[in-house]
Amino acid sequence: MKHEFFAPSFDAIEANLYVGFSEAEGGEHYFLLTRQEGSEEETVPNRKNIYAELDDEYWTEDAGIDWVTLSRNQFTVRFGSDTITLPECDEVAITFSLEDADFERLRHVLQKIMRGYENRLHLID
Repeated sequence: MKHEFFAPSFDAIEANLYVGFSEAEGGEHYFLLTRQEGSEEETVPNRKNIYAELDDEYWTEDAGIDWVTLSRNQFTVRFGSDTITLPECDEVAITFSLEDADFERLRHVLQKIMRGYENRLHLID
């Protein structure tokens, strides 16, 4: 199942290796992707150091990410068949509208989260 939503709210925190998107306050949907603290330099074959959460219903410590794509107005995460705790969600697609500085911050933090897994990160200019 693919989950899609527009996210007017966004945050990217380099110190916490965190990116998050949400609908307006009280909205139904949110998504976050973060890297376990202290694991920025560590890569784990099955990605157990990346955490994903969707709408407080689906979450996983092993994000099982096939790929992450970031374009100027969309963030998409595709979960693989090895994902056990997101069985009803194989893809999250979030559209957004960000100022240039915020987009660059998002790109920068996402690259840090995906360090060591660059082959799964697709940045579209």
